[in-house]
Amino acid sequence: MDWTFSIEFWHWWVLASSLLVLELVWPRFVFLWLGFVAAAVGFLLLVFPSTPARAQVALFVLLSALAIAAWRHYRRGRARSSA
Repeated sequence: MDWTFSIEFWHWWVLASSLLVLELVWPRFVFLWLGFVAAAVGFLLLVFPSTPARAQVALFVLLSALAIAAWRHYRRGRARSSA
């Protein structure tokens, strides 16, 4: 069986839009960063259209982890300075 798996740039933008709407419904700031990362991966795919699907997903996972870690670090620092 030959499975052809292709992710287009607009798939990432739909995911980004969905995550941003989810952030509006359930504000935790996690979905905000995931939405921004999905939009960024979609933009990179628009610029570099031959990027394999596995590389796209790996980039999304890596950037998501970095974005959430950076947000938590920022939020933790702000909580200490205001206390």
